[in-house]
Amino acid sequence: MMTNDDKKLLTDIGSGDIYNGREFFMPFSPIIMQSTAPKKFIDIINRVGDDVLNDDKKSVQWDWSNNLVGKVHKEIQIPISNKEEKKYLGNIMKQACLDFLNYSIKKHRAYAWNKLVAGQQMVDGKKIEKPTLKNIHLTQSWMVSQYAGDYNPWHKHSGNFSGVVYLKLPKDMNKEIVEDHQDHYPSNGLIEFMYGESCDFRSDSLKFNPVVGKFFLFPSYLKHFVYPFHVKGERRSMSFNAHMMVE
Repeated sequence: MMTNDDKKLLTDIGSGDIYNGREFFMPFSPIIMQSTAPKKFIDIINRVGDDVLNDDKKSVQWDWSNNLVGKVHKEIQIPISNKEEKKYLGNIMKQACLDFLNYSIKKHRAYAWNKLVAGQQMVDGKKIEKPTLKNIHLTQSWMVSQYAGDYNPWHKHSGNFSGVVYLKLPKDMNKEIVEDHQDHYPSNGLIEFMYGESCDFRSDSLKFNPVVGKFFLFPSYLKHFVYPFHVKGERRSMSFNAHMMVE
């Protein structure tokens, strides 16, 4: 039987589905979650990013580009030394993953989680009723600093969950995006997700504009591409990977 949520998705797919204050898009099979990162989160990451990116020695020390595919200015790890800030940042990312997982459970799409729970129950007889932050493990996080002409080729990540948060944008980025939307295929500065093959009566890709604070979470296997832009200034974002675990 089709639920009200299913009907809403069929009639209102353009605006997304709201769950626990977050917006979800399902134009194709994988789920994409959109939300807004707290200002405190953005400020902490940017402060650390400024410190590393503006120092050549630290940029070399924390360089992460050999592990990534980006054709960009710099890709660095994010060295958070303050324990309270590290816990705060980690919990924000974990909570996003947990909301994504719970929504997937609600939609009967959490296949890997169901296998984990079933396996754990076979081992010790304990049934996990609902996942918590303890079931989310962050594996990597890094920052991407891009300038005019830089781009990120088609790629996917490792783990179960991957996220991207926009931290800074060039002053005229929005102007360029608005102007480019007059073109037959607007793409400058956008992130594009793709899944499956191009077929009639379905969508195989979805683009989003970058906005400071915008926070996307998606399955790590979902391929995506970041288009170049042409205006002056830095476009800065952070990404992370996480996976599910049972104790």
